[in-house]
Formats: sequence, structure tokens, C-alpha cells
Amino acid sequence: MAPAQRTLRRNEVGGLPLIHALAKRMGLSALLARYVARHGNDQVPVVDTLLLLLYNLTRGKEPLYELPAWVAAIDGRAIGDATLADKRFNDDRFARALDRLYRADRASLMTELVITVVQLFNLDLSRVHNDSTSIKAYGKYPGKTLSGVVLERGHSKDHRPDLKQLVFSLSLCADGAVPVHHKVYSGNRTDDTTHIETWRTLCKIATTRNFLY
Repeated sequence: MAPAQRTLRRNEVGGLPLIHALAKRMGLSALLARYVARHGNDQVPVVDTLLLLLYNLTRGKEPLYELPAWVAAIDGRAIGDATLADKRFNDDRFARALDRLYRADRASLMTELVITVVQLFNLDLSRVHNDSTSIKAYGKYPGKTLSGVVLERGHSKDHRPDLKQLVFSLSLCADGAVPVHHKVYSGNRTDDTTHIETWRTLCKIATTRNFLY
């Protein structure tokens, strides 16, 4: 009698249980569901797709076309989804999920998320450090985003005044350098105006205005 054939399958676990536990504690699934539009013909909830993208960004960041293979190698039990292997994830599904996130009110989503995390983990907002940098672009990118951001020439911190750029602003709290605010601006936006806007937003997040900026 021939011995039974056995197949060895290797699944990834790694840091996924920890990342998933933090996402659950932060209420990310419910938060995304409130802001990202659902379609009646969704075979996989868009929130599940976005969470997988977030998990991937947190642990290493594969390119979009490699995400299906990455998902196929995950042990679904690591993220509380025993049926993960039965779901079909391809780069089109991830791209459509990102399109729907782009059309959402991301500013309000991020503000609610940051307020939740500040309260949940008791983050120290006594000091907030802000910095901005320019992100240069090659080629032609006509038009502007839904929020009005457009590639423009400005003060290039890459020392490439010949290229158009965007301005990326990031604020970190004093407690472990946790990001609490970020925004992308058109490339000709000056720092004095971004500071005013950032300060006003931080005053909504912080429980007091008595903090060092």
C-alpha cells in the first residue's frame, strides 16, 4: 500500500497578530467603514482590503502587483480571518480600494483616528515637533487632486528648482515620536502658512493649548 502523499505549506505569521491586535484596539475597521463607501456587489468588504494594505505597509511594503502573492502566503488565523485563503485578492481589488479611500473625507478620518489614539494610549502632547520637506516629481502630471493639491515650483529642499514638487508636512508628539498630523500641499506653499494651519488643527486634537510647538 503506497504511503499517503503529504503536502507541506508554509504560511506567514510574523508580526501580523500584534499589528492586527493594535488595529482592533484602535477600532480601525469600524472607523474605515464609516468613511469609505461600500458597494452592493463587493465580494470582499473594502475595509478588509484596506486593512490588508495597512498591515503590509506596517511590516514592509511590497509593490501593488506583489500583494496577491503576499496575501496568499498569510495564515488567516493571524489576523482573525480563517477564510482568508478562500478570498480572491488581486492588484485590481487593492487599486479599487485605494480609489475609494481617495474619494473619502480623509481629513476628518485622520482627525478622528488621531484623537482616538491620543486618548486610547494617553499620548504626551506637551511638545509637538513639525517639519516639512519637498517631494520632487519628474515628467508631466497635469491637473490637481480633489483637495486642490497641484505640482508647482517652489523652494526645493532637494536642490532641484527646475522640477515641480509637492510639500509634505509632518508633526510628531513628544511621546515616542508618534505622528499626530500630516498634510500634503502644493509645491509653492510656504512654511509660514502651513504652520498656521497645522497649529489650528493641533488645537482641535490636543486637550489644551498649553503645549510647545
